[in-house]
Parts: sequence; structure tokens; C-alpha cells
Amino acid sequence: MHPGGAVVLTVPFGTALETAERFVRERTEWLAHAIQRMMQFRSLPVSGRRDYVKYKEDARTFLQERTAHWNQFYQFSYNRIAIKNTRRTWGSCSRKGNINFSYKLLFLPRELADYVVVHELCHLKHHNHGPRFWAEVARALPDYKRRRGELRTYLPSR
Repeated sequence: MHPGGAVVLTVPFGTALETAERFVRERTEWLAHAIQRMMQFRSLPVSGRRDYVKYKEDARTFLQERTAHWNQFYQFSYNRIAIKNTRRTWGSCSRKGNINFSYKLLFLPRELADYVVVHELCHLKHHNHGPRFWAEVARALPDYKRRRGELRTYLPSR
């Protein structure tokens, strides 16, 4: 399943076409549900190592600038910002104060990338997703719930 609802069936070498067709027929209800769900998601115009290498430094410049911008509000201290080619997350923060961001944030609407930046900055103070963490996020982004919901329509994978 791909964002937008595209389905790709990979059939092992030597499998009869009839077996593959029967597999699809027996799962039509599940496939219809999965397609409907995936149609809710948006894909990004980049994926893979080649795009990562191509856009990594642009993402670094952008995310360092956005982190500095939002940290003027918070005044937290952090060690380094790393740009990664992540499959499942937009960002992370270590207890050592290192912040990791997906290069794909460069391709999100700015307000969603800013939400991820603020989210990770707030992990410098609260290393969990408890009420105090969310209150800290809300100090800078009162509409964080809307942004978080919209961010969930994008998939960082692939």
C-alpha cells in the first residue's frame, strides 16, 4: 500500500498466477479498507538514499534556522542537530541533548515542520509525552493539536 491508495502485489518467483489472483480475491474486503485508509495520506516528493544525499544539507540549513528561531522562545540548550533519513519518525531528541530530524521535513508545509521542531525542543525539558510536555508545546504553539493531526496525514516512510 502506498499513500494515495496505490496497491502493489509482489508475487514470489514461481508462484502461479491463479494463486496470486486467489490471494487478492480472498482479501478484497481487507484491501478495500486498506486502500480507503491509505487514500487519506499524502506522499512526499522524495524518498531513498539518492534524495537524502541531494537534500541533506538544505534540510540541515533549514532545520538549524527553524530550531534557532523557536529556541529564542524557549532558551533551551542542546548539543547538536543531526539530519537523518528516517523511515518512521520526523524527529527525536536524546537525553544528551542531541536532536535528530528527518531531511523530509524540508518538504512539509513550514507550520508542520515548525511543529516537529518545537516538539523536539520541548523534549529537552520533558523526556516524555506527559501533560507538562504538551503544556510546554502549547506555550509556543497553541494550535499544536491541529498541526499534529495534519502531520499525521503525511507519511515519512519510503
